[in-house]
Amino acid sequence: MLTLEPMDLHDPIDWMLPPSKSHMIRWLALAAQAEGETVLSFDGEPGEDILSMAECLRQLGVGIDQSASQWSVTGVGAGGFSEPEGVLDCGNSGTAVRFLTAIAAGIESEVMLDGDASLRRRDLSTLNSALRELGCKISSDAVPLSVKGPIGTGGTHLDMRSSSQPLSALLLASPGYSGPLHLGLSEGSVSRGYSRLSFKLAELCGSPNRLDSDIVIIEPWRVSAPAAVGIPGETSLLPMAMLMSELHCVEVGVRGWDNELTPALMALSEQASELDLRDESDVITPAAALLALVRGGRITGAAHSRGKESDRILRTVEMLAAFGMASNATDDGIEISGGQVPARPESPVET
Repeated sequence: MLTLEPMDLHDPIDWMLPPSKSHMIRWLALAAQAEGETVLSFDGEPGEDILSMAECLRQLGVGIDQSASQWSVTGVGAGGFSEPEGVLDCGNSGTAVRFLTAIAAGIESEVMLDGDASLRRRDLSTLNSALRELGCKISSDAVPLSVKGPIGTGGTHLDMRSSSQPLSALLLASPGYSGPLHLGLSEGSVSRGYSRLSFKLAELCGSPNRLDSDIVIIEPWRVSAPAAVGIPGETSLLPMAMLMSELHCVEVGVRGWDNELTPALMALSEQASELDLRDESDVITPAAALLALVRGGRITGAAHSRGKESDRILRTVEMLAAFGMASNATDDGIEISGGQVPARPESPVET
């Protein structure tokens, strides 16, 4: 249990963002399939999800030399992954487990994947069902599971209403596949910025594949990664800086980002009354707390956040209640009254 004492803050706070999980995990997947060395440079300390991805890639034969501000990745080339000696432990990372499942689909030997108790509750059926249709044998729709490739060619459908990660996983693993995949994408896709990021980074590494319709053809390709890559800061943490500033009436200077706000973060900074988190559900908890402190409002478009490491809508409502702030869960978000003042919790807060 962590105990926090009251803080009396007056001086400005300088905060360096950690490296972006979304960027760094994608670059690790790409650099692992290149030939030669790629140096990933960053500020701050990589999070546990990034470390889990790196350790799993090591077990697949990828060389990763870590230092405080840069990692050197020596790739194995397309189709060059080796059979791991043990289980690939993905920790708490839903991104890592999906990307590695898709990578394992290109390996002829059986690969075992697992994770922590929270990850074991995650539903992986969208990606796994697609891989089965394409010829893979997958033992379960939750970890622990085994994957037996190789993946074939052909077509399948991806339900994008709960996550964009299955599409990103198939794209980033496709250098190791034997032929093209024809993917039909559902309407109502969420987290679209992350799938666009995957296609953008893949294009920088030579991918001819594009995301421009609801039918995507993914062709295998040779990864030509840059020799050096700069990893940006984790901008999904910016609402935490906004929340700190609002709670303690101090200036919080944030370093390590490009000073461009996503639509949801722009709306949050402007204290908009409605916040659509269809593509940015990661910020739901600090965003809800900010709305409670200021003008209040409604969070929408976040139904898919119920299927993350926890039901983020329910847990956010419970967290606000622990601090004496009222809110109501809706089917796809939260309704929050403004002008509320947090109170000291009477009992430990479950996180």
